Amino acid sequence: MLNLSISDLLQLIAILGLVAAVVYGILKFVSDFFQRESTKRENYYKSFDTVVAQLSSDVKTSQLSAAILMRRYFKEIGNKKRADLHLEAVNVISSLLKVLPSGVLQKTLGDGLAYATVLDKIDLQGTNLQNLYMGRKDDTCISMAETDMFMADLSYATLNNIDGRGAIFLDAILFHTQIKNCDFTNAYFKGADLSNVYFKDVQLYGANFSQATNLPVEFEGKLSSNGIFLSQERLTTPSTRLEKKVVFFSMPGCMNKEDEILTKDYKTFLEEEMQYEVIYYKKDEYPEFGQLNKIRQSILNSTAMIAFGFKQISIKEGISLPNTAKEKNLFNVDLPTPWNELEVGMGLMNHLPILLVKSEGISSGIFDSKLSECFVATITADSDNRELKYNTEMKQWLSAF
Repeated sequence: MLNLSISDLLQLIAILGLVAAVVYGILKFVSDFFQRESTKRENYYKSFDTVVAQLSSDVKTSQLSAAILMRRYFKEIGNKKRADLHLEAVNVISSLLKVLPSGVLQKTLGDGLAYATVLDKIDLQGTNLQNLYMGRKDDTCISMAETDMFMADLSYATLNNIDGRGAIFLDAILFHTQIKNCDFTNAYFKGADLSNVYFKDVQLYGANFSQATNLPVEFEGKLSSNGIFLSQERLTTPSTRLEKKVVFFSMPGCMNKEDEILTKDYKTFLEEEMQYEVIYYKKDEYPEFGQLNKIRQSILNSTAMIAFGFKQISIKEGISLPNTAKEKNLFNVDLPTPWNELEVGMGLMNHLPILLVKSEGISSGIFDSKLSECFVATITADSDNRELKYNTEMKQWLSAF
């Protein structure tokens, strides 16, 4: 039995009290720390939900702000506590790109994917990747190993500095796509459309191009009988951009004075301001025979096309799609010349960027407002022709060629 003096006992009590205070302090610190972390984590997830909700706002500026803010969650890839939000952010963007039409919001979200840097095995099936830039200004390599882009549309997109070994481009559209400094070893391009695709310093060894269409001529002698790319040298193809710019005008052969002045304003802008050549046909300039061949030849020699949708047919009363489930009555409907559809169709088959200039009330066929392609721009006929070089749609169309 311990024989302690009163002074020793008081000293022991003091020591035990000090130890208790230290233990209490440590426990309180740990408790506060985890509480703060829990609160921070909760707030972080709430902010993510707020940004996602903001993407569905009716205000375009709010949507764009949210699209930019989504990129902050890609910085958490190295943080194990929040890495799940990195994947959630990618999945949200991927989901939206499956339904968004081409435009500023779609491009902003698509461009944002590059900030993720790691997109291995991500589902990008059926996404609208038109006109996006999948690359980083700091030359950081983007990893897209086995990323699935089945039936994705990459028209006019740029893929730069990507490690995409085993990436899937099955039935994808690579129309005027630029692929630079990438490794697509063993990638799967089966059934893809490579119209006017441009390769620069790209590794394609082992890639599968079976049933792919519009392959560059540089592929000749480099594919096996079953479409496997055999060359181990990195591929570069000539640029598809032409020095001579020729613009075909799809327009009615007979116009009112106002419409004719409009077409000549565009002709003057392209010839004098841009130094382009314009194919401007009048009705009496078409030959007596072989008219379609004449149009086809002119379009084949063109770099781009403008289709003028003017009022050429007025239906006071009629029926659309008679004797079908979608039959409906028409009243006071205006239609453009049927030649627009034919000539634009030829232009699209020749991979031409199309600018649509349409009068108010023209909304059928090629002039349907629901049309969404990054290489098809639309300007209303009542836009200020004196400001064409500043027009956003005009600049978008010009940048395509």
